[in-house]
Amino acid sequence: MFTVDHSKGEAFEPIKPGEYEATVINFEAKTAESGNERLVVDYEIRSDVEQPCQGQKILYDNFTVTQNAMWRFHQASKAAGFPNGMKFKDHIEWANAFLNKPVRLVVGEREYNGKKYPEVKAFKPSEAPAPEAEPINISDDDIPF
Repeated sequence: MFTVDHSKGEAFEPIKPGEYEATVINFEAKTAESGNERLVVDYEIRSDVEQPCQGQKILYDNFTVTQNAMWRFHQASKAAGFPNGMKFKDHIEWANAFLNKPVRLVVGEREYNGKKYPEVKAFKPSEAPAPEAEPINISDDDIPF
């Protein structure tokens, strides 16, 4: 159960153009209308870093697998800390490695159907310490031997 608290139901502040510390939280492999392979990547603005819009998501960032669009893969890879020369067998393996990485997003806006949405324009390495993992507490009672 929960108790209704109107003070906690305020609307999110819109994500304005700027730079945000974020984490890659999801991806989906798709085929673009052009027939090219595409990754659709989602990010969450980090709550462990003091910045606007903490916890909000930036969705539907497209990485199209074409020679002309490979610069985005390379820029995102550098921002995620992948070593120069690191090899991936395909875009899915790359996306799995990119998942949960902290990055600094340069966010602009795009307009669609008269509404403005945040759009990732560039990637930079994170300037914030990596998020700390929650410690796992295991007691002797949890161990079967």
